[in-house]
Amino acid sequence: MHRPRRRQKKDIESDGVFARTNLSGVGRDGLSEDKKKKLKIGGAILGVILLGVGIHSILLSTSGGGGSKAVVGHPSFTQVLNEGHIDEARANIKMMAHTKSGLSVMTVVPDDLTQDATFGISFRTPLSDNRGLATITENAVKAGSKTYPVKDPINQLQAGSLQTHLETWSEADRTSFTMASRNLKDFKNSMAVMLDGIFHPLLGEADHEWIYRQEGWRLETKEDQTTLYISGNAYNRARAAQMFPDVALDDFVHDRLFKEHTYGYNPKGLWNEILSGVRGHMIKFYNSYYQPSNGRVFCYGAPEYINACLDAVDEAVTRMLNDQAKKTEENGGVSILEELGVSLPEDSKVGFKMLNTINSVEERVAYPSFEETFDFRLSISWVLNDKPMDQRTEVAWHLIYEMLIGSPTATIAKELEVLGDDYIAKLDTNLQQWVMTMGVSGLASEADAGLARTKIVNKLAAISQNGFDREAMAAALNRVEFILRDLNSKDGSPQGVEMFKKVMRKWNYDLDPTLALTHLEEFKSLRAQLEDPDNVEGMEFILELMTKGLSDNTAQAIATLYPSAEMQLSAERNEIAWLNESDEFWDKATGVEIMRQTAELHRVQQEGDSALDIATIPRLSPEDLPKEAFEIPTKVTDKVFNTDLTMIENTVPDSNNIAYVDFTIDISNMKFKDVILLPLMCRLLAEAGTERKSDVEIRQHIDLYTGGLTIEPLVEEVYEFQEDHGYKVDSGKHMITKLLVRTSCFAEKGCAELFNLMKTVIYDSVIDKRQKVINILQDIIDDMEDDIQRNGHVYTTQRIESRYTLPGFIREQWFGITQLYKARAALQEALDDTKWEALGTRLLVAHDAIKRTHHSGLLLSITGDEKAISDLGGAVHMFVNDMLPAAPQKTPFPDFAKVEHPWVINGHLAMDSEMEIEDPFTAFLTPTLVNDVGRGGFLYQPGEHISGAHMAAVQYLGGFFLNERIRFNLGASQAWAQLDLDSGVVIYQSEQTPSIYTTLEIFRDATGWVQRQMEGHENLPVEAQAAIIGTVGKMDGSALQPNRVGHVALLQYLKQDTKEGRQTWRDEALTATKEDFMFFANRLAGWGGESLSAITNQRLLDQAHLKMQNRTMTTCHLTGYKCPEPEEVV
Repeated sequence: MHRPRRRQKKDIESDGVFARTNLSGVGRDGLSEDKKKKLKIGGAILGVILLGVGIHSILLSTSGGGGSKAVVGHPSFTQVLNEGHIDEARANIKMMAHTKSGLSVMTVVPDDLTQDATFGISFRTPLSDNRGLATITENAVKAGSKTYPVKDPINQLQAGSLQTHLETWSEADRTSFTMASRNLKDFKNSMAVMLDGIFHPLLGEADHEWIYRQEGWRLETKEDQTTLYISGNAYNRARAAQMFPDVALDDFVHDRLFKEHTYGYNPKGLWNEILSGVRGHMIKFYNSYYQPSNGRVFCYGAPEYINACLDAVDEAVTRMLNDQAKKTEENGGVSILEELGVSLPEDSKVGFKMLNTINSVEERVAYPSFEETFDFRLSISWVLNDKPMDQRTEVAWHLIYEMLIGSPTATIAKELEVLGDDYIAKLDTNLQQWVMTMGVSGLASEADAGLARTKIVNKLAAISQNGFDREAMAAALNRVEFILRDLNSKDGSPQGVEMFKKVMRKWNYDLDPTLALTHLEEFKSLRAQLEDPDNVEGMEFILELMTKGLSDNTAQAIATLYPSAEMQLSAERNEIAWLNESDEFWDKATGVEIMRQTAELHRVQQEGDSALDIATIPRLSPEDLPKEAFEIPTKVTDKVFNTDLTMIENTVPDSNNIAYVDFTIDISNMKFKDVILLPLMCRLLAEAGTERKSDVEIRQHIDLYTGGLTIEPLVEEVYEFQEDHGYKVDSGKHMITKLLVRTSCFAEKGCAELFNLMKTVIYDSVIDKRQKVINILQDIIDDMEDDIQRNGHVYTTQRIESRYTLPGFIREQWFGITQLYKARAALQEALDDTKWEALGTRLLVAHDAIKRTHHSGLLLSITGDEKAISDLGGAVHMFVNDMLPAAPQKTPFPDFAKVEHPWVINGHLAMDSEMEIEDPFTAFLTPTLVNDVGRGGFLYQPGEHISGAHMAAVQYLGGFFLNERIRFNLGASQAWAQLDLDSGVVIYQSEQTPSIYTTLEIFRDATGWVQRQMEGHENLPVEAQAAIIGTVGKMDGSALQPNRVGHVALLQYLKQDTKEGRQTWRDEALTATKEDFMFFANRLAGWGGESLSAITNQRLLDQAHLKMQNRTMTTCHLTGYKCPEPEEVV
């Protein structure tokens, strides 16, 4: 489910406003003549590409504002359109085509050349079934290529490179690959390996039949050598996904609304249809769609990176064309596409599902749940269009979405809050046919679902008749403008990756890709009409659009979702039934052949790659790396405006005059027993309202004057250093505890209202509103129940970390499974008339402790370009001198790097009490079909040095051993190792692994593996040397986006991290030796305080316990209030 709180954190970049814009205006290019002149880039790209063979490249510059003037081009590419500067995109853009193949290319030189260089390539891959061929093929091309014949070249490269981003994904009508780097040689290496896999894979070779058995599905035998079970990466992913509540809704919506259309199929596949697939389907899918004439290439970065991108693309594509020419000649002049009966690009085009062919459907839909709870859900989804929309219509639909259901104060969201505890909201603009979904969760009965539907329908009708509330409209306009002006990705990926994803939402449909980057002018025009009380044109346009697209639209799917605790068992029974009936699907010879291919896969897995094959992977050496770490330019000002407040200023090259604000308040005055209430407290501060403003009014003001405002608790260890600046494990007594407020504003507007809102929510909120407390607690519970099923590895990691340090213990109390238990207990207190007063008093006391904070405990971090920082000055002065109330606390806070934190004594008492009754080996039961398994222990005692060389050893262990054995061999989604610099704790983690026991056995072999790899080598093995480079790549990271710079700088300041410490750590990694790796391996052999944590189901746990004879895991159910006592071990 896409719920509002999670939407603010995660979903906006994938499902929210303008993050999935892909439609164009009327006609093939969708632009009026006026807009063509304004944008300088326009026209029917595809037609020019097809006609462009033989046209010489014309490198003309019509740059209108900024960007590099360096020449970008290549003799093998024909320029399709003149170069132009897109002001909204802050970039110079050129459209080109590969002369020989017709491959379309977009080059982008950003004004800010500090951004990561990015390569992207996408193919149109329409679906005709649910066999998962798009995802299987996407992963199969990464399983070895002709130049790089190792079984996992992409990971080999990634684990030992400076890549800042690597991502591949499949959607209903396209498959995309992207990577980014800040190092030119690394960028070239990464492109060479990726392109060789894409255009020269081994998936079709006779001696690589095992690739399909790895990436698709296969039959395995259990230890008795007779009992069959099913495995394979695509199969395991599909099994896991059917247990996600949001997937249950998405699958229903797309299946019902897009019957027999590519959008009605799942690119990852459905488990039962995956089992009907064969290797030939995958090979045909690859040969049909992975062709240059069906591709689109994106090159982003400084000119030298773009030219390197063009060189690599030309080499890979030309070699593929030459290979195909030879095969065509050998085949009597018949090409592979002619043999398949495929004509590109025509056969990969995706048409529209006409609205008049979509029948309205209403059904009951089960979703997986912990138990048969009273959490019914109602959703209504509409297909909004069956032809391309112009930009005005696109903007209007986003405004409609925001005004109806885009925030807690939106019209429909407010209408539904009396029935349920949360609203459902999604605007999916990722495909050319948009789908809007709205609804409500937390309904007490199916009858309430009917009431919710009636409320939605009636409210839509009333709005169509009377229009929208002007305050709601103003807030929605502000939210949309933020998304348009903010070039940052919300998930931290590089700006080039974000732009690639945006332009593909147009480019994939043969539309001008720059249209995805240029909505701002149309938005301003529509906003002017809407804000003018004498101009009804804008509102009439929106209401007419809404009436036609929603109220009068029969292309809709209505789902009453009900919780089912039986879905897991039903799925398991279906698999058993399929195996029992498998003789109906194939004869004995086919079954024997499947098992032969599986055996070949096992041989490949066991033998591993040869040294010669590994040596083909291009590597960096330490000499290829910059000598110094990247640093954030930061200005720290103590005693701002003669107060006790400290301010950090971070100036970035370009933030589009958006200012990003992080504000922290020390909370060490709080009693430790009330710390568990902080997640609830943070939600109340942001949502409860004040004596003078209701919760709705506060939320509307946040939407109207900011880019969003979040509050969350923060606890971090303070770093400790040796005399030579090396990091030491801290003593556990020195930490910082804060409330963190994160927000943003348009700096040219002064931002005074933003700072007033920060002061209001922190100091003036009324947090003992009983009904609000009940609603938020229920929301926390519902969100966590859904999230644990999807992201179980996050919770197992937190659970392990909680056993070793007080900050880790606190974080798990706030964000882990303990918070779920405690929220349930708090909800019962809030509902009980005899207990509410005590809970309300605790909240008031905790809030009072925050309000009494001395101003020396306040820290303000502001980030933006020079103009934004300058424009913010007056508002900052007003906030510090006039808005902040005087602090009742008269004594400044001490330096907690030197003084023991007040929570330490009571915190350790609580921690010790928990650890006494809590089994370090714990399994939590959820409705899942796979496992998330973690193992941890401490390697270092407080005061001991953790070297950067040891971090390189962890990279080696996780990137090569765990990834190969658990992800590649076992079929898990991923696996890794991590070393916590603060605590000295090492954690091995796996995500969606099919076997608990086998995963744990691999974890336990980690020490021996490192030791064995070092044997017989005078120096470090090749992969260990690569891991050193990979470690430095993780340290240096990506070019931080403006919305992240201030937050990172703030954490560095609070943790008292130093440039010297970071540089020492980096130098230690770069000079790591075999002796360093052996030292680390020996430490692993004797690690202390082992703990295990798993998210699983009862059957999978029982299977593991049959083999874990000496030590089983305590079983914990997530439906109660605490983990059971140790004697309940089974």
